[in-house]
Amino acid sequence: MSFKRWQNVPEVQEASSKLAESARKYAALLAENTTDSKSQAQKLWAAMSSSYWDILFALIDAQTKTMPATLTFDPEERLFIDLGCLPGIINLSAKFDTKAWLESKCAGDIFPVMTFSDYIAECWAAVTGNPAPTPVIGMSLDDRINTLNEALFKAQGQRDSFIKAIAPKYPTNLNLTQSIQTMDEFLMSAMKVNMRVPEYREGDEPTRQKLAQQRKAYNDAENGIMLFISSAQKNEASPLSIPLVEKFMAMHEKTKIIAREILYSQIDTVKIARRMKKITDACAQMTDQMKRGEFRTMIVKKREYLTVPAKNARCDTSLLAQPDSMPIDYAKDFEIVREFTAMDIEMFNVPRVRMYGIPRVIFVPGQGLGTYDWSDNSILIPAFPVGGNDKSVSYALGTFRWDSDEDRKLKTPYEQQIKENRKKSLLALAASFYKDYSLWLTKEKRGYRILPRETHKVFVSMFTAKADD
Repeated sequence: MSFKRWQNVPEVQEASSKLAESARKYAALLAENTTDSKSQAQKLWAAMSSSYWDILFALIDAQTKTMPATLTFDPEERLFIDLGCLPGIINLSAKFDTKAWLESKCAGDIFPVMTFSDYIAECWAAVTGNPAPTPVIGMSLDDRINTLNEALFKAQGQRDSFIKAIAPKYPTNLNLTQSIQTMDEFLMSAMKVNMRVPEYREGDEPTRQKLAQQRKAYNDAENGIMLFISSAQKNEASPLSIPLVEKFMAMHEKTKIIAREILYSQIDTVKIARRMKKITDACAQMTDQMKRGEFRTMIVKKREYLTVPAKNARCDTSLLAQPDSMPIDYAKDFEIVREFTAMDIEMFNVPRVRMYGIPRVIFVPGQGLGTYDWSDNSILIPAFPVGGNDKSVSYALGTFRWDSDEDRKLKTPYEQQIKENRKKSLLALAASFYKDYSLWLTKEKRGYRILPRETHKVFVSMFTAKADD
């Protein structure tokens, strides 16, 4: 018997029993190992794929009948919903560590991160007007912001300690202690002005003036520190080595990146609340039955998008796990998202982010290449990537980059400045960009020249320009 929590719910048991019977027939056909049996097995597998949704909706219906404040899923349900795995029926690799997977947690970051089961629980909270539960694999928004604040404090401390450590070797008229304190104190104000956040853009004149003055103080202190580092590098007696200069620059840049992430996350607080309230208000006058219907509709809308990763990779679109397969490690995969985002921090400086906020990262069942769901402002990353984790994540960010380029800062140069792209259709052009962007992040930004000369030149012009000022 599957899903013991719902052993007395006929719809759940019937749907899982149907899948179990099909899985047994599928295994038997594969065991015959003939051309005909393989063909029959392939057809049966395609038919089995609908069982994922039959079981999912049976599980959802069983739990929502009592209109709970929060949806919860036990380990067996999470394995099925998030990986398409049903132990004893659809099995993963013998090397798969279920306990480690169930306990996996992603680091705090600018992105809200969740699994498909987390997403389902969030949708229910919005429909019923309850607080969104903290994702099982992620953090609440407040915890993410606190984590980023802690990371910023640490990053500033490391940079400041570096400056203090080399200061005795390189005498200067600059008050280094004061400059360091000024940068630490006014970093957030400088970033608010650079990013033109609502507090600065829509604030009253005294607020704007105060932020502008603090930004100038930060810039003056930063310029002084940069001059100090440059002088140390040129010191004739004991020049500061290039590796140490690069180390300092990386530490300093990290403080600005984290500061931006904090501001984006703070701005998202309003957008997330607004999004949830919009759904809650639309459902406020509905009966319980109507709310359950609206909730189901939200999940159905996601159904088509969950096949896109597989279609992008031209592989099986079933959300059931391939037998003996090994899913990604959420925490490690999310580190790749964070790494690639740091390489292209300006991806958030687009109108779509200003309107809807930072997209959520949702780990979804199935295989293929990551993608962006425009309708829901979500980056979808499949549990079973095709071509490796780096490729899947970079494709996901590439689709987001392309689809959110409403002011055509990328589309126009990519189409017009690369000769072979000028005659491509819109779909072919987009597909070409995803591939090139993936190579840009996974290879070129790591020091390998892979892209053709013309394409490389265009990518350098599109993605290395600074936008602080």
